[in-house]
Amino acid sequence: MAERRPRRWAGILAVVIALGVLAGAAEFALRLIIPGVIENAVRDQLRLTDDHPVEVSLGGSALLNAVRGGVGDVTVTIPDAPILEGIELEASAHADFSPFDPQRGEISGGTATLTVPKEQLGPVVEMLTSGVAQTGEVSDGELVVGRSVDILGQQVPLTASLGLAVANGDIEIEPRGVSAAGFDLDAEQIAQATGSLLDPILSPHTVCVRDRLPAGIELTDIALSSTGSATISARLAPDIFSDPTRLEPGSCG
Repeated sequence: MAERRPRRWAGILAVVIALGVLAGAAEFALRLIIPGVIENAVRDQLRLTDDHPVEVSLGGSALLNAVRGGVGDVTVTIPDAPILEGIELEASAHADFSPFDPQRGEISGGTATLTVPKEQLGPVVEMLTSGVAQTGEVSDGELVVGRSVDILGQQVPLTASLGLAVANGDIEIEPRGVSAAGFDLDAEQIAQATGSLLDPILSPHTVCVRDRLPAGIELTDIALSSTGSATISARLAPDIFSDPTRLEPGSCG
């Protein structure tokens, strides 16, 4: 009997080692397979070319999350993503957990960011303001927008410094300074000279963008970088992929 115990423990240890090796192999295999599956799905959804870079990183244990029926701590980054027509942005999305088939389950901890590079900020500002502002740049933590306006019969470059914040999914705009090149005018005088054309950039106001986004996406922050870029952050609803209404435009009502 004394000789059987070491053999028994040796047998148990061998099983444990074998299971560890299998688990390690499964973990390795999953980390090889899952990113490729996600990359292909992203390229298909965004209609990207086969050589467009899509970076996928997995945190935690791929095997344990697979046992739960999904992927955990996954981050997808897409440089130069054609999110807006004619404008390429860096897009990134993260989920603490996502089922293998998001259309049949819920994600948790879903977030997304869009980074507008310095050279693309002007076109984005012009698009989002429907042409009210024609240029845009980041300066000292503020968004400086501009356009040419007719003042006293002359075309004058006008710039306005804006503070941006997000509250309840809406964008709060706070004008902090305005100037018209060659004219010593304050904001009220500029407003009188230009009429209501520049109201969106000369007065504090809140802009609702929920009707321009899927209902399952809520803005949470806008960060202006010292490098001149702007990053927009959003929260994803858990059922954004399983409930078709979440992908329909939201409302401002």
